Amino acid sequence: MKEQNNLSFRPFFAWALVAVLVSAFVALFVSFQVGVWILFFTIAAWWTWEHPEEGFLLLIVLAPLLPMMKITQTIGTATLIKDIIIGTLLLKLVLVPLVTKRLPYRRNVLFAPAAALLAWTAWETLRADSLLLGVLRARDIVLYLALFFAVLYLHHDPRTLHARFRWVSSVLLVVLALGVYQWFFAVDSAVLRYDPVRDVWIPRLSSILAHPSIFGQYVVFAAALFGGAALVGRKPQRPLFAALLLLLVPFVYLTYSRAVWLGLAVSLAVQSVVLAARLVRQPLPPSPRLRRASHFPLWKYAMPTVAGALLLTLLLIRFTPAGIFVRSAFDPTYGSNEERLEFLVRLIAPLSNTEALIGKGLGDVLAQNFRAVDVTTFDIATGDARAVQLTKNRTLVDNQYLKTLVEMGLTGLLIYVWLYWRFGKAAWQLSNDRTAAPGQRIIGLAAIGFLAAFVVQALFIDIWDIFPTNANFWIIAALVSATSAPRIKNPAARR
Repeated sequence: MKEQNNLSFRPFFAWALVAVLVSAFVALFVSFQVGVWILFFTIAAWWTWEHPEEGFLLLIVLAPLLPMMKITQTIGTATLIKDIIIGTLLLKLVLVPLVTKRLPYRRNVLFAPAAALLAWTAWETLRADSLLLGVLRARDIVLYLALFFAVLYLHHDPRTLHARFRWVSSVLLVVLALGVYQWFFAVDSAVLRYDPVRDVWIPRLSSILAHPSIFGQYVVFAAALFGGAALVGRKPQRPLFAALLLLLVPFVYLTYSRAVWLGLAVSLAVQSVVLAARLVRQPLPPSPRLRRASHFPLWKYAMPTVAGALLLTLLLIRFTPAGIFVRSAFDPTYGSNEERLEFLVRLIAPLSNTEALIGKGLGDVLAQNFRAVDVTTFDIATGDARAVQLTKNRTLVDNQYLKTLVEMGLTGLLIYVWLYWRFGKAAWQLSNDRTAAPGQRIIGLAAIGFLAAFVVQALFIDIWDIFPTNANFWIIAALVSATSAPRIKNPAARR
């Protein structure tokens, strides 16, 4: 036994020695900082390889912190740890088992649109005016596709899902607590927004997620999760999740982001409609007494709740600053909207019919906005994360559909529509599956709410480029796919 342990230890020691020697060589002859990061990332990759579930949880814990790390070049390199974790998970759970023919079966409802998206991304990368920028844009798409496949092949038993839910909730509470601290004790660190009516600058809450919109999207993701738990979770826990959902509303409001406000409203509205549709479709009990007892409360409480929500919304729009921002969303003379219209004209006008169909190439919105590609291969090789991030930021146009049309054409847009459709259909089926466990139904309903918010927010921001929102999309999609039971057309086959 001792001899076997020594034999198993030797490969680990050999690979550790190789990693240390490579890091030392790079530190001495290229860059000391790069050498240190290589050693750090090697340790992270080894740990994730040995503990895939813990590595995934580490990604969840670090997700809200990584956007803030991009503020400087030195710390910004640390954000590559998400690439290391995702790549290691893909290698450990998918690629190595696939090569060795030990890959287990997992139901994958998004395989066809994901494969189409991967192929079309490769094509549009080759068509990019700047191949370097095209590769950087392709990396933002392919990396999270890899996350989807990696999460798909993790274990998703109820105990594991419960542990993940606790970690997500714990991290969220820490982020919210830091947001409270920012609002009361570090308001100078908040992003400001000008209110033209009151002629004042309003601080916007962002916590540690660098920007109010990113923070708001993170909170909306949590709201969709808590909303699903409050609607279809276990009855004793529903009041707790409803209280947590109400707790999130002030944080969403203080972001002063129209995309976030509309995303939350649409998310909760769609979840409520889905639940109501499921309840209405339930077969009536045979006894009239049971029928009244089981169905009358639905209409007894649903109508006052909807009326109260509409009244509260109207009061907020009429007597609070929220009304100003809601009305500004439809005002073409408002500064933000005027800028978006300029983007629209500048990007759409030069497109030929062929380009409108197949796109111009990844990253080509930058050239049509009269901006230059400043990043070089040397910047990437030396870990200049700041230069890379600034260049990618110049491709933002505050509308994901417009950006996708220019870069990937109508074909790319249709691939994303296909992706949304398959995702939404699987989530709908999971939320309405009477044989599913409460945790599975929560995932299905939370996925529907999150997808609805995601689609709406894409009208106001390049949401596929925003971490951790894009990562959350693929994580939830993988959970929906992995926890969904295949639909059997013949009910007798299930028995």
